[in-house]
Amino acid sequence: MHIESMTLQNFRCYEWAEFKFGEVTTVYGHNGAGKSTLAEAVVWCLFGTNILGKSKQDETLMRLGAKDMAVVVTFVKDGKQLVFARTRESRKGSALTLNGMKPKLGQVEGIFGSVSEFLSIFLPGYFSSLEPKEAKAVLTRCVPDVDKQDVLARIPDPEIAQALAHDQFAMGIDSVDYAAKKLRGEIAELEQELLRSEGELNAHRTVLREGPPRPFQSAVTAQEREQYELTKRTLLKAEAQFEQREHRLQELNEERDRLLRKHQAIKANPPKVDTTCLACGQSLPSDKVKVARENAMREHQKRLDEIVAEGQQVRAKMETLQAQSANAPQLGQLSAELKRVEAQLASEQQAQIEYAAAMQSYQRAEKRTKELEIQLDEDRQTLAELQRKVKALQEFRFEYVRAQHEKLNGLFQNVRIKLVDANRETGEIRESFRITWKGRPYRLLSFSEKVRCDLEIGRVLAFAFGETLPVFIDNAESVQNLFGEPLSGQVIAAFVEATDDPKVAEELREKAADNSGADTLILNNATGQKVA
Repeated sequence: MHIESMTLQNFRCYEWAEFKFGEVTTVYGHNGAGKSTLAEAVVWCLFGTNILGKSKQDETLMRLGAKDMAVVVTFVKDGKQLVFARTRESRKGSALTLNGMKPKLGQVEGIFGSVSEFLSIFLPGYFSSLEPKEAKAVLTRCVPDVDKQDVLARIPDPEIAQALAHDQFAMGIDSVDYAAKKLRGEIAELEQELLRSEGELNAHRTVLREGPPRPFQSAVTAQEREQYELTKRTLLKAEAQFEQREHRLQELNEERDRLLRKHQAIKANPPKVDTTCLACGQSLPSDKVKVARENAMREHQKRLDEIVAEGQQVRAKMETLQAQSANAPQLGQLSAELKRVEAQLASEQQAQIEYAAAMQSYQRAEKRTKELEIQLDEDRQTLAELQRKVKALQEFRFEYVRAQHEKLNGLFQNVRIKLVDANRETGEIRESFRITWKGRPYRLLSFSEKVRCDLEIGRVLAFAFGETLPVFIDNAESVQNLFGEPLSGQVIAAFVEATDDPKVAEELREKAADNSGADTLILNNATGQKVA
């Protein structure tokens, strides 16, 4: 795939310009003439970002004072033209078309990859500036997967290889990480369970060291218990009788008061004798009146005597009950004795409950000690197996990363890339990003060596991508023997050697003709437009 032509309108320093490109195109111009702008125009046209892959940069890319901008880039792929056109006419953003139609979602990425992948091939130096995670994401397409059996074959300990023989790692290193994380979680839970079980076992062993509880022995004899029951019955009977006597005394006392009131009432109201004849109404003779009065008084006295006799009977009954109460057993003494024995029995009952609980605890300690000892042995074996498995996964991960890096770096001739640092002992994998070229760190390379290093990385990425994408080399004048480098696709090389002098420009064209028949573009420093 190569770029055939490009048209720019109000983009950076260009008001309007049109360019055509060959398989090798050299671009000459002073600083600020718009050489790098050509590369940025391609990136903005395809992805809507600037040369660093940052989005929402339209305002900084638009020519000063302009209200709209447009870039049209024509690619040729398998003999067919792909015309990409991006326009920005308002603040709402830009719009992209492919051959006059809005491209489908992901269609551009399907042709060129993501913006990071494209820039890593198109622009030497971009990939080497990425953060480790971003670089790893770009290399995902070309970082080769490693067969599980190949990794196991690299592990010197056969037991470790056997421990992972039946594990499946469908997602490569991510599956290994997931399995290790899951195992570490199980180990943490099992260690907590072991701590809990060991604590419980120590508690039970403490109980067993103290020995079984002493059997319970009652201090209350059978005779004392029998006497207690007898006293209790006696007290209950005495209390019942006492309650009955008190109730009867109250009734008799009320009866005595009633008779006294009745006696007083009768005594205060002597009988009245009628001195007239009931038949004729005449007054009775005095002798008959006397007789009648004597009879009435006798009857009155008889009633008083009856009440007095009845009261005497009530008093006699009261005196009898009071005498019985005075001669009854002392309830207070009986109650005190009962309370003393009951307190002793209650204390023994509590002691018996405590003995039963202690005996139950001792028997449970015996049973749980045996169970926990078996369980702890099994859990320790399981923990050791899990730890061995984690160690095996660490070893596997270490060898996997090494094998993957060997495969990755086997794709290069002079470049070596390290994406992670692996610790065999801990299994720790840390993100890193180091590039060397011919054994020298990237940071120590000259500009020329860095470009050659980046070109080799780009070739491998393009090979993994399955497409020969164009390459734009800026500051190409600083790269020694640039066109002696193996270049597999279209190359656009920008040189800072332009001049407005027609005679010098002609010399540059002749010089450019020596670059393997490269097409030549000479940019005007003031306008950014092609002048030759």
